[in-house]
Amino acid sequence: MFIQGRLVAILLLLLAFGIGCSSGRNPNAPATVSGKITYKGQLVKGGTIAFISKEAKGAYTSGIRSDGTYHITDLPIGAMEVTIETESVNPNLKKQSYGKKGGASPMPSSVKEKAADPADFVQIPARYGDRTNSKLTATLVAGTQTKDFDLTD
Repeated sequence: MFIQGRLVAILLLLLAFGIGCSSGRNPNAPATVSGKITYKGQLVKGGTIAFISKEAKGAYTSGIRSDGTYHITDLPIGAMEVTIETESVNPNLKKQSYGKKGGASPMPSSVKEKAADPADFVQIPARYGDRTNSKLTATLVAGTQTKDFDLTD
């Protein structure tokens, strides 16, 4: 009985040690990136930024906060293409087309809520939202890093 109790205690200790040492992070995606986005020196206060792996392993996105910042965790290291769009928070955009047949449907309420103040909308050139035309890139390394983007015409 004494040996069984000891074995249980040892197993619990090993389990607790293993949980304590686990970061909960994806070991294949060890990068964290954050930064600020501006357009001609003016804060971009809404929209989406995406880091797209050049190895076609996926896109990693973040909403752009009202202070112009973004934050993304668990990205893979390496070369990334970057896209930035603000049309999803355009208060003048009433409807968005969805689906293959191009039928118009109301913009999802989750997108509308992001554009609460029309004065906060910053229209940027559409090319920044297009992977093939944005010309924005970043090379990510393991760990935390800052990547700011100052967009121009």
